[in-house]
Amino acid sequence: MRAKTIGFVALSLVGAAIFTRLGVWQVSRLHERQRLNAEMSSRLTASPLSIDSMSGPADSLRYRRARVSGIADYAHEALLVQRTHEGSPGVFLVTPVITAASDSATIVVRGWIYAPDGVRADPARWHEGDSLTVSGYLDELPAAGSADTIPGQPLAVRRLQRADLARRAGRPVRTMYLWAVADSQPVAAIGGGAAAGRQRPARFTLPVLDEGPHRSYAIQWFAFAIIALVGAVIVVRNDRQRPTVSPPRRT
Repeated sequence: MRAKTIGFVALSLVGAAIFTRLGVWQVSRLHERQRLNAEMSSRLTASPLSIDSMSGPADSLRYRRARVSGIADYAHEALLVQRTHEGSPGVFLVTPVITAASDSATIVVRGWIYAPDGVRADPARWHEGDSLTVSGYLDELPAAGSADTIPGQPLAVRRLQRADLARRAGRPVRTMYLWAVADSQPVAAIGGGAAAGRQRPARFTLPVLDEGPHRSYAIQWFAFAIIALVGAVIVVRNDRQRPTVSPPRRT
């Protein structure tokens, strides 16, 4: 074989090895994601527990179903702005809830309400009674970074941040916060009273777990490896079938 063919084959084999390794890595990432999804799914389908009875590192509590019962601190609410729901602009209501068993407030994202500009809204219209029981799933409050406030809008934040929410609430807040899901019911609305029949913010649904792009990436890398090998075979075959030119015969 010509030196050019040998070089091309060597390069193709190296490329195929690299592509195969990348494909195997994506398969391992897929299996890791599937294991994590299975664990998160088991947490999301479990019965909610009182947040006061739950402890442990944040990783062990993330996506666990929980229930918060306490006093809603509407005076220190925040609005998580520029959030959409079914194509409409709005904000998320972020409310500290004070439980009897803890000095730290639990941050509850109670739901979405309509705001024409995605920033300004009147949270007072959406109070659900002083006593509030909400169930949902837990996530970890970011401890670092900025809340990214909006000048002239004291309630508005673009991101949740633990220190900022603690400052607003005037007390410590738990590491984990609660997303209120659609089956939540406020205590006052269940038992009647002043809050019964009031409009409620649109609750959230449980997160949808997917496998990410790892499967398609793995197929892509394995396809590249096959292309590299097939290309090497074709080049070698063409080189072998290349007609040899005999030197001119002397007379």
